[in-house]
Amino acid sequence: MDTVPAEPQMPKEAKPSPIASAADRARLWTPWRMRYVAGRTREPGCIFCNRLAEGTDTSALILHRGRHAFIIMNLYPYNTGHVMLVPYAHVSSPEEADDEALTELALLHRPVLRALRRALACDGFNLGLNVGAVAGAGVADHLHEHVVPRWLGDANFMPILASTVVMPELIPVTYAKLRAEIGRELQGKPLTAFVATPDDRVLVDAAGQLPTVEPYSEEPLWRSALRLAHEHGATSAEIAGWAGNGAADAEPGALAIQAVFPNSDLASGARLVPAASLLSGPLAEIVRVGLESIRSGS
Repeated sequence: MDTVPAEPQMPKEAKPSPIASAADRARLWTPWRMRYVAGRTREPGCIFCNRLAEGTDTSALILHRGRHAFIIMNLYPYNTGHVMLVPYAHVSSPEEADDEALTELALLHRPVLRALRRALACDGFNLGLNVGAVAGAGVADHLHEHVVPRWLGDANFMPILASTVVMPELIPVTYAKLRAEIGRELQGKPLTAFVATPDDRVLVDAAGQLPTVEPYSEEPLWRSALRLAHEHGATSAEIAGWAGNGAADAEPGALAIQAVFPNSDLASGARLVPAASLLSGPLAEIVRVGLESIRSGS
């Protein structure tokens, strides 16, 4: 069993030296990380190439597919919103990548940082490449750049003392927030809100369509979507995940929201319809995946 050794107790009468010797210096051990570095938790093949080959970008946590590179969330993040910028080409170092891929990776910095700031209200970032296993690359054979959001006061000893990273939000919720904002930055596509009740009724507008999210200037889309639900009469609403399983570069999708509407009279001519009535039309995929997101998160 991996344990953290007890800290040696200093006699009350002793006074620590201003500069501790190597023998006296306290140590914090994290032996569990060696299992990851040694590769005992890795899947066969390349995780980035495997995710690209999956049938759905939602389950693969792919947020955006560009021409030469893509954006993917880290399944084992150092912080909420930890994403990676990855070239499609299976190369291990920048000198092996072509100019187009390196240029696209660099140009992704600005929209990704803007999206993360807006979606998560972070105060700063760590950006970096680890080239080679000796430099700390967990996946040394496929180049990738980490983008880790940071907040004032977010550093703590939980990863060392308890082998635990404190994550205040579920991965599907963060994914939905980031996919909406990155789509806003890079594709300018309209976003809809898939708002469903616990009894599987779905909010539609007067035309029978999912309502369109209209954000204020710097309001994150997820907050705009919750505001939309409340403006239509919801007394409670929360983001559950992403609705729609298409590729991140092709399908606008929707934010999946679970909400409670105590009254049948809704604002702006909107109404609640049974989800089953939408499963045979153009909204079928969004409805199906949206319901799955809500049920898995409730």
